[in-house]
Amino acid sequence: MPEPAKAKLWGRGFRITSIFAWVEVHEKPLLALIVLVGVLLRFAAIATLAHQPESDELAYRAMALNWLSGQGIKDHMGNLAMYNAGYPIFILTPVFLLFPDNLFAVRFLQSLLGVICILLCHRIAAEVGAKAFGRLLAALLLGLYLPSAVYTVYLAKENLMTVLMLAAIYCLLCLIRTKSRGAAVSAGVCFGLLALTGNAALSLLLLLPYVLYCLRSGFFEKMRLAGLVLIPMLLVPTPWIVRNHLELGAPVLNTNGGFNLYLGNNPAATGMFVSISETPRGTSWAQLRQTGELNASQILKEDALTWIATNPSDFLKLAIKKLIYFWLPPFHQGGDQTSPLEMMVRVVWSLQFVVLVGGAVGSILNRSLRNHQGVRMLWLAIGSYTAVHMVFYVIFRYREPIMPILCILAALAVEQYLSERKAIYT
Repeated sequence: MPEPAKAKLWGRGFRITSIFAWVEVHEKPLLALIVLVGVLLRFAAIATLAHQPESDELAYRAMALNWLSGQGIKDHMGNLAMYNAGYPIFILTPVFLLFPDNLFAVRFLQSLLGVICILLCHRIAAEVGAKAFGRLLAALLLGLYLPSAVYTVYLAKENLMTVLMLAAIYCLLCLIRTKSRGAAVSAGVCFGLLALTGNAALSLLLLLPYVLYCLRSGFFEKMRLAGLVLIPMLLVPTPWIVRNHLELGAPVLNTNGGFNLYLGNNPAATGMFVSISETPRGTSWAQLRQTGELNASQILKEDALTWIATNPSDFLKLAIKKLIYFWLPPFHQGGDQTSPLEMMVRVVWSLQFVVLVGGAVGSILNRSLRNHQGVRMLWLAIGSYTAVHMVFYVIFRYREPIMPILCILAALAVEQYLSERKAIYT
């Protein structure tokens, strides 16, 4: 190779090496800057989005306010356990206790939850082998991801679910590396809180067998660590389950399982959310509700299972359609009165989503990343969380808790690509 060409290639490698070295030295202030940018973006969303609670938000708000007023935990329709209790118990109730029915205070707290998610992305990236550049890029990608800022405004359980899912994954990664009892117990607590907050997140329990497989320990040591995960996972939601047994006559986490299963599996199901009024049960739903939320959910569950059993091919086709919908780029429009600002946000969101998915796929295409047990675990998390929604139905909001994992995988792919280019040039 001619000397000028060699010098040019060496110069590229030197620039990449210099950037990596500079980032390594300044990692802490850069991380602080990323957090600041993330906070400002979330505050900007709070300041500019004039949103009033609706739909599920009204239920969570009512659950917290009714509890504080001494009426017990029940939603705006009088249901005792139709909605998951974790978000109103751990987020809304403490805030409303200090700042009665103050939505700004809730949104401020949810901005802090967003900061925790950014920091967890940084730490998870470190656990799967990222250097300073990859760790910071993972944090930056989530810090700038628009839906994570926009949903700060909503009274949505996903704000808490995202933190708990990332914390559970981080604890399991630490467990592989350290075999620490503390990591095992912490993971169990996270799963217990997830059981109260969002049932779909319990699909991440599929990570536990993989973690045990990766541990370089004997059988009894693996079983001991598994027990340290499972015992707190079962203990944390126990008071709520006992309460439901006393109030409803059944030891359940919630009563929406059959309802959601039916919405996703009936003759009118599309793969996306459909109102029950648009299903065959629409005309009798009001009467069915009068029989009690537990009984109504059980009947809907039986309806759904009957439809699945009698239409197995349609069920499989619908499941595949849900898979496509779950990862469909958000090219949809908002309401009829979409503002120019909202249109711009949706365009940027779509671009971000495509870049993150493409970057994450890059981690599969790279052999060294593909063979990394931590990266495999992150993909298992994505796969298991996606699969559970293939059984029920899809709302774009439901995929937001798993998007930070795509940020991490995309950052790893970019860092690995640059590292390999550096090696070639030098």
